[in-house]
Amino acid sequence: MEKKDKNRWTNKFRALGKKKGSRQDFIKLYKEMKKAKEDNKDNKDNKDNKDNKIEKYSWKDLVKDSEK
Repeated sequence: MEKKDKNRWTNKFRALGKKKGSRQDFIKLYKEMKKAKEDNKDNKDNKDNKDNKIEKYSWKDLVKDSEK
């Protein structure tokens, strides 16, 4: 989670505490936060996998053996 996301969740928990939320409200918010974190993690993993599928060559790979 990025800093902006952390602030968002912190503010939600604080607001819930100020209005004297029930234990179930806190549990529900916590599960929602964990789900969002997992979704964010999965999206990053998928993005990394896309980047890994693209083969990366250095300039040395492009030079033929006879030219070396």
